[in-house]
Amino acid sequence: MDPVDEYARLKTEIKRMQDRLEVLREAFLRPDARLRSNQYEVQVRRQKRRVFLKDRLPPEVLADPRYWEERENEVVTYRAFGPGIDERYGAYAVERV
Repeated sequence: MDPVDEYARLKTEIKRMQDRLEVLREAFLRPDARLRSNQYEVQVRRQKRRVFLKDRLPPEVLADPRYWEERENEVVTYRAFGPGIDERYGAYAVERV
């Protein structure tokens, strides 16, 4: 398989699996949810974390370039060419050209 096609197929499968995972997660959060099978048990717990609220900083701090830096990173995306490509490759919400 061409590496570009493989990449698109894997990204598609990962997205589909993440969507399914979110549906299951929401189901487990319901009060009457079944959390145990013959092989596994799902545990639901609360976790706290601290969140920095930068929008509460004074505007003069937010506008001061001394507190900011630009960062760069590479981003790899893909697009499908032509009609019917979704069915051919099992694509899942791909960007069209």
